[in-house]
Amino acid sequence: MDTPKITLCFRAAFRYCLKTSHLKSQKEVARVAKVAESTLSEMMAHKSFSIATQNKIANAFGYDLMDFLMLGRKVLEGMDEPILGMVIQVGSEGQKEALEGDIDLFRGIPLYESGKLAAGERGMIFDPFEEPASSIVLNERDLTGRKNHRLVGLKVGGPSMVPAIPPGSVVIVDLDDRQLVDNKIYAVNFEDNIAAVKRVQQWKHGFVLISSSTDYPPVLSELDWSELCVGRAVSVWRRLDYAS
Repeated sequence: MDTPKITLCFRAAFRYCLKTSHLKSQKEVARVAKVAESTLSEMMAHKSFSIATQNKIANAFGYDLMDFLMLGRKVLEGMDEPILGMVIQVGSEGQKEALEGDIDLFRGIPLYESGKLAAGERGMIFDPFEEPASSIVLNERDLTGRKNHRLVGLKVGGPSMVPAIPPGSVVIVDLDDRQLVDNKIYAVNFEDNIAAVKRVQQWKHGFVLISSSTDYPPVLSELDWSELCVGRAVSVWRRLDYAS
């Protein structure tokens, strides 16, 4: 059986970070990540582990899991020194100098227009092999309580959440906030591994996915919450020029 691409990327990133980071052995990584050294050996040889375990290892090197997998992909593609970061364009030297003084106040969040998902061992994650369409820059003060969380931007393509979220709006999704709160809006695994933004209500046999537009009836899902939920919608950049 062929090794999944996601596993190859994880292993490539791991080997790269062992060469370039302050952690120089599997024993050190295991200690910082708080996993068994035997777990690392098995992951690098022939076995995959849960998304949670992989994320612990990525965090030990200073990455979240998605960036870690992207790093591995770039290593496999032959980039000797993969560059991951945020680029902010400015209109003048004056703007550049003003921004550089406050650069720590800003954070770049990847924006995914397709909403593609990839299956993890415990649910769904944004496709780690898809290049973000662009980045959204947010001020850290707008991310109270979420500074160290994994955030992504999801561009809404359809009209099912009109008028609350018009097509073309961007929803900021917190991938680390997956606790169910009834009647809140989440990014969910909807159809064909595409993330959709829906209001969620618990049902005795699963969950009801509710659209804002009356043209779209509620949808019942019997998936487990870990399989259904991608993350909670925490902010919306509403498209202001939309005419309903």
